Amino acid sequence: MSKRKNTKLINRLTCAALALPGLMHEASAARVEETYDVDVQYGHYEESGQRIKVNTFESAFTIPIGNAMTSMFNFVHDAVSGASPIYNSRDAQGKVTQVMSGASIKEERNMIDANIAYFLDQSTLKAGGGYSTEHDYKSKYLNASWSQDFNKKHTTLNLSGSVAFDDIEPTNFNSDCGNKCTKTTEQVLAGVTQVLNKDALLQTNLTFSNSSGYLSDPYKRVIFYDANNVLTTIASDKRPRDRRQWAGLVRYVQHVEDANRAALHADYRFTTDNWGINSHTVDLSWHQPLGEGWEIVPRIRYYTQGKADFYEPTFTGTPTNTPNYSSDYRLAGFGVVSGGLKLTKTLSSSKPLQYLKLNAGIEYFDHKSRYELGGNDSGSFADFKYYLFTASVNLKF
Repeated sequence: MSKRKNTKLINRLTCAALALPGLMHEASAARVEETYDVDVQYGHYEESGQRIKVNTFESAFTIPIGNAMTSMFNFVHDAVSGASPIYNSRDAQGKVTQVMSGASIKEERNMIDANIAYFLDQSTLKAGGGYSTEHDYKSKYLNASWSQDFNKKHTTLNLSGSVAFDDIEPTNFNSDCGNKCTKTTEQVLAGVTQVLNKDALLQTNLTFSNSSGYLSDPYKRVIFYDANNVLTTIASDKRPRDRRQWAGLVRYVQHVEDANRAALHADYRFTTDNWGINSHTVDLSWHQPLGEGWEIVPRIRYYTQGKADFYEPTFTGTPTNTPNYSSDYRLAGFGVVSGGLKLTKTLSSSKPLQYLKLNAGIEYFDHKSRYELGGNDSGSFADFKYYLFTASVNLKF
């Protein structure tokens, strides 16, 4: 195989890895394109049992500035409706039931961010920031990143950092910090992307994040019972005021030339924090070109986490004797099994556009306590199903 063809395979493999969720803005050094890009995406998320529904509209624009810089702008609008769990209760026999808010939640979020990237021969520098607002939550954030190519651009080092400043103004005024609370989150990432050979690529990332301030959910409640199973207190959710989390990611991409240039993507992610939550994620997808610009991507995923140290479905005792407590199902031990399918059509000669790409995908999730790694006998009161549908258009001109 010629050196020219080897280079094409490596570039295609690298781009495939960067196209995975969460990697779209981790461009490697010296990969600037002098094209205008427009991305428009719609997403619909819906949970079973008349629970939360979310409609998301997102648009992104990339504008070249000469041949060494690009500017990027991103706009997101979320519309949330439906019902959400507020607290858990238990009957005389000790059976736990999840109590919902009723279909009364209506919320909208708007977010805008921008960044600028400067491309050198072997490195890329990027800096940006954004602002997100809801009626009771506002967030401002800044980020910066640097990537450096080595080893004839077969090895790339990625470093990034961000900081977010959040203001929470709960409408029910039941939080432990009154009607205005604040939170700060800092995050740093270090990663290496390594081309192993003409058909394989390996990426590893290590992320550390530190959150401090008001980390509770002002809309969640906790029920306390006495030793005779009699309800004594309904208290507001109360969590530690700091959270330190480590996350490690290993991603492997294997190109299969004999299967019409298909590629296997295999991810493993581990997280741990000082709240006692450890989680594992295994994600497998197969990217199969079908010819004439069509591609199909089946995907399977398994996620499992252990419960937080201060989580219980309900509590026995009193809040004064318990420093932190939460019955939020998101802090419980559980597992999620999901499967999905995405279909893509690419048109590369649709002038005046240089490139037109259409995507549609759906993923179905099954969330159950018994799917937790190692087993979970807490019951099925918080089990539910949900799905995510997405459709997007990408233009280059």
